[in-house]
Amino acid sequence: MADLLIQFFRSSYDSLYMATFIVATFLFISGFDDVFVDLYYWLHHFLMKKKFNKFRYETPEKIYQLDEKNVAIFVPAWHEQDVIDKMLLNACRTIQYKNYDIFVGVYPNDPATISRVELVSKQFPNVHAVVSERPGPSTKADNLNSIHAGMIKWENKTGVRYDIIVMHDSEDVIHPLSLKIHNALIPEYDMVQMPVFPLDTSHLNLVHWTYADEFAEYHTKDLFVRQHFSGFVPSAGVGTAFNRWIIEFVGTSYAKNIFRSGALTEDYDLALRLALGRANLLFTYKPFGIDCATRGYFPHAMKASIRQKSRWITGICLQSWQTIGWRGDAKFRFVLYRDRKAVIANIINFFAYVVILYLIMYEAIRLGFAAYRQLPPIVIKGTVLWDLVVIDSLLMIWRIMHRFITVRRVYGIWAAILSIFRLPISNIINFSATGRALYQFTKAALKKKELKWEKTAHHFPTATEHSQ
Repeated sequence: MADLLIQFFRSSYDSLYMATFIVATFLFISGFDDVFVDLYYWLHHFLMKKKFNKFRYETPEKIYQLDEKNVAIFVPAWHEQDVIDKMLLNACRTIQYKNYDIFVGVYPNDPATISRVELVSKQFPNVHAVVSERPGPSTKADNLNSIHAGMIKWENKTGVRYDIIVMHDSEDVIHPLSLKIHNALIPEYDMVQMPVFPLDTSHLNLVHWTYADEFAEYHTKDLFVRQHFSGFVPSAGVGTAFNRWIIEFVGTSYAKNIFRSGALTEDYDLALRLALGRANLLFTYKPFGIDCATRGYFPHAMKASIRQKSRWITGICLQSWQTIGWRGDAKFRFVLYRDRKAVIANIINFFAYVVILYLIMYEAIRLGFAAYRQLPPIVIKGTVLWDLVVIDSLLMIWRIMHRFITVRRVYGIWAAILSIFRLPISNIINFSATGRALYQFTKAALKKKELKWEKTAHHFPTATEHSQ
C-alpha cells in the first residue's frame, strides 16, 4: 500500500509543484492590491478621520432642521406575497419622515403580490402598486423603469414632484431616520449609499453569516477607499438615494431608461455610469453620529446564495466589462480591476484549498512512511516558491485580521472570531457562483438570449428580530 501511495505521489510531483507555484503567484499578486487598499484606509482613517468620513462627526440636530424634500421609494417585487406587506407596514409605521411615497413595482401575472400591496395602500395611501405593462419576470432594471414611469404618472395626476429617489427591496428593514439623512445630503451629492448589514441572527445560519462578514468589511472599510481614491461608489441596490434630476438626465442617453433594461445588476450599472459622468457620489457610515443602515435577511441555503451571487458576478464582472469596458483614468480602472478580478480570484481561492490539502497529504506520505528519500519536498527553503508561500501566509494572516476587525465593529467579538472559520464557506459559495455565472453568461451569449431576473426567496423578520 505504501509503495502504491509513494508511486502515485511521485508521478504527480510535477503537476503538484506547478499548481502550487501558479496558486502562490496569483495569491501574491492579488494580495498586494488588497494590502494597498487596507493601508490606504488606515492612513486616512487615523490622519484624516474627519475628512475621510466627515458627516459622522456632525451633530444630528441638522437633519431635523431642514425642510423635507419629496422622496419616492422604489421597491421592485416579483412573487413577494410572503414579505411585501410586512415590509411596507413596518416602513410606514417607523419611518420618521412625512413627505414620501412608496412605489412598488408588480406584474400583471402576480396577483398575490398585487393584492398584498393594495391591502397596505388602503391603510397607508402613500403606498402605490405600479403594475408593469408586460408579464413577469423581466429584469429588475426593467421593473424599476416601470416604477419610474408610474411615479411620473402619479406626479402628473397629483402635481407632486419628487426630488429624491431611494431604492429598497421587499425584505428590507429601513432605518427610521434614513430619509432624514438622505434629505440632508442630497442634492449636495448626486448619489448617497449608506451601509447594508445582514441581520444579527443565529450563528448556525452559516450562509447568512458569510454575507454579514463580507458586508461588514466592504461597508466599513473598502467603500471609503473607493470613494476617496477613484470617486466611484457602487450602489448596493438598497439604501441608495439618488438626486432624481441627475439620474433622469443620465437616463436620456439610454432611450429614457434610467436603469439599463438588460443589466442584472442595475444598481452597479447606474452608479458606474454616474461616476463616469463625474457625478458626486458618497458613501457614509454612521452619518451625523447615527448608526443608520439597511438591514435584512440574506439567503440561509447555499443553493439560494449561489444563485444570488452568480447574478451579482454576471452583472458586476461580466456585463459591465462587456458594455462599459475599461474607461476612466488609472485610478478608476484600478477599482474596475478589483471588481472584475473576482472572476479569477474566486476560482483560484477555491483551488488554493485543493492544492493545500493535496500538499498536506503529500507531506504526510513523504514523512509518515519514511519515504522522504524517495519523494522530494515541494516547497524548498531558499527557492522562489518558498518565498511566495511565506509571503502568502503573511498576507492570509493580514486578511484574516482585517476580516476580524471589521466584523467586530458591526457584530461584536464572538461573530468576529467565528468569521475566521466561515472563510472557507464563503470561498466555496463564491467559487460555485462564479462557475454558474460564467456558464449562464456564455450560454446566453451563444444563444443570443437575455438573462432573466432570478428571484431570491425572501424572509422578513419579526418585530423582535429586527429590533436586535
